[in-house]
Amino acid sequence: MSLTNQSIYHYVMEQASSITKTWFAIKDGELGSIYSKNTSPSVEKLLTKQHTYTIQTVISAFLEDESIFAGNLEKWANKVAKSRVELGTPVHEVLQALSITRQVIWDSIEQFILEQKNVPTPLILQWSSKFHFTFDLLTNQFTSMYHTFTKQKLHCQEVLIQQLSVPVIPITEAIGVLPLVGDIDSLRAKLILETVPVKCKEEAINHLYIDLSGISSIDTMVLHELMKLTKILSFIGIDATISGLSPDTAQMITTLGISLGNVPTYITLKQALSLQKEPVQKALLKEKPLT
Repeated sequence: MSLTNQSIYHYVMEQASSITKTWFAIKDGELGSIYSKNTSPSVEKLLTKQHTYTIQTVISAFLEDESIFAGNLEKWANKVAKSRVELGTPVHEVLQALSITRQVIWDSIEQFILEQKNVPTPLILQWSSKFHFTFDLLTNQFTSMYHTFTKQKLHCQEVLIQQLSVPVIPITEAIGVLPLVGDIDSLRAKLILETVPVKCKEEAINHLYIDLSGISSIDTMVLHELMKLTKILSFIGIDATISGLSPDTAQMITTLGISLGNVPTYITLKQALSLQKEPVQKALLKEKPLT
């Protein structure tokens, strides 16, 4: 076999299956990791396919057409990084697995050198430099894409958390409930002011019951933000009713001189709905199918 970069490509690709088997034998991730010895058959199948793709991507740098490696690298990084983020694999585990891959591929190249005999030292150094430089590019591209996909995942989770933290629940065609649970800090209060009116308009709600019974503590900031919310709702034609007010909260409102305006208040949501049952019942009757 001729001593060219292309010859290394063909040799390594012929050994790809053996290289992957060696990698599987060496890797030993922690229990629960996709790189553990007792990983599931489906994950093992995925790793086998992706490891072969990793070998092909790295060694394609030895082809004459440099654009082939560039294209392979972009596709590989996107596919593998997205897969690892979706599987929840920590980046340090992936980098460790890649380090083993680097070694087993280079071992194959060394075997090629031994089989050729008397390969000039400058050529060996050239191959070594090219291979390790290429693998560094691979690692850098992976970490960059891993970071991008992680940010996207966190953003989606953030949006979901925000949606769950401000749940406007329609209970009839025109009536909705906003059950607030947990603590309300300045960020969540801002989110409530920004999203609740929009959600109410989207759901065509004209009467919103704001239930505070699930809030762990209510301070002056929370009360002021709730009053802002009721005013904003009134400006767009939506009535508001507040339930879940404890005696301590009611006393705080009185002490601070906070005006609730014309907003009705009740101790429980059940009481609020039962005492205002007429509009609720009318709305329910509108939705009741004819029999």
